[in-house]
Amino acid sequence: MNTKWNYDYSQTLWMKMFLARPDYEHNKSEVLISFEQALEIIKVADNLTQGIQKIVYLVGWQGLGHDDTYPEMEVVNDALRREADASASDSLWWLFEEAKKYHTVISFHGNLADAYDATPCVPALIRANGVVNDVDGHPAVIEIFNGRNAYKTSYKGFWESGLFHKIWNRFCEVTPVRQAGTVHLDNFCIAQSLNPRTNVEEEDMARNRMLDYIASLGIDVTTEYTYRELEWRADSPEHPIRSFYATGIDPLPVGRWQDAPIRTLGRIPTSWWTSNITMDECMEIPPAIYSGHLTDVKQLAVFYGAMHGEDIWMAHGTDPAAWAEEFLYQFCTLQLPYFYLNRLQRLSYTEDDGGYTVLFSTGVVSRGKDGRITKSDAVLKDGDDVLLPLDKENRTFIAYSKNGKTGEWDIPDAGFRVAGAEEITCGGNVPLGKVMINNGKVSLNVKAGRAIVLHEEEI
Repeated sequence: MNTKWNYDYSQTLWMKMFLARPDYEHNKSEVLISFEQALEIIKVADNLTQGIQKIVYLVGWQGLGHDDTYPEMEVVNDALRREADASASDSLWWLFEEAKKYHTVISFHGNLADAYDATPCVPALIRANGVVNDVDGHPAVIEIFNGRNAYKTSYKGFWESGLFHKIWNRFCEVTPVRQAGTVHLDNFCIAQSLNPRTNVEEEDMARNRMLDYIASLGIDVTTEYTYRELEWRADSPEHPIRSFYATGIDPLPVGRWQDAPIRTLGRIPTSWWTSNITMDECMEIPPAIYSGHLTDVKQLAVFYGAMHGEDIWMAHGTDPAAWAEEFLYQFCTLQLPYFYLNRLQRLSYTEDDGGYTVLFSTGVVSRGKDGRITKSDAVLKDGDDVLLPLDKENRTFIAYSKNGKTGEWDIPDAGFRVAGAEEITCGGNVPLGKVMINNGKVSLNVKAGRAIVLHEEEI
């Protein structure tokens, strides 16, 4: 099992940013965020997050936007181009280089699981049995995306035909994905073909070969879900491919996702939706090996993280005056405790009607039913009031309150007595003076919806 990734995703803020979607009726791209606007958002996000390591996966950077041209990923969306640049590709590389100044790696949202009928490589993919076929051997339309027929790729045929290598190598040539060292591949689920029939183990082996090839190029793969496929996807009755399987498999087998292994464990370090995972597995699998946003609400309430970013900008737009408050709230109440708890060993848990309570190393307890994190007698998080270290060394702390809190705060992890206090703002930190830390406590006045960062200072 691989445990050496280019990034520790349990300690990295990785987000998506939705740039554009196709408007096929008018043969154009509907732009939500241009490359230039993306950089301005990244600058503000860097201020709000105090310069921590970030990864931003661009959505809709290719073709005419989101879910266009897959599985090919080589045409940069021209609608996102800067006026100063000769090509959209030039603008993409500009964004990649500029974002580094703000502790941000630019990478890409892609898809190898879906193939659209308008994509140039798809006829060759069909001839090579690289898409899932029906019982008569014809390519099966499983879903409709953006008004286009969507086939599911058969990883076995995709790999054995050599088309995967051609598509992936071209992607690496036209984008800085190798320099980024990470990529997001959406919806990387297994789909089985009815004719020629493939089984789940063959498809899994081919997917693993793809993942291993990508890793050999120095690229981590993050993805959308936790993949625990059973034969004929008996664990996912809501998925449209199940109806397709029913046309050729009678009866469909019955099974539970708990009966299947996490097939990509050790090859994929993190997922947007860490679904299909038991509480015992949450306790046993270290976050540095596999982490993400837990779909089970009781698990999420006790382990926290990870914020997506994309939903905030889609809801509030590009103006920081509209999105920064929600971003700061999620960063401080979801991402910050996620970072903190991920550094600790998970020792034991109990469950009651209100949720889980987890005991971590160093005497830390996270209680899901009321959003409290304590360390011995100290309260580190009480609902939407938070004071936690940002870094592993416990030299920088962030205090946040949704409704405002004035008075004494617990800060037991601080190994220093004097801190410089600064208010976090979109334009950078605003100095507030020095504060004293005595017996693991500090007095602070945190205004509603605001955050204060504390840095170690010399006496």
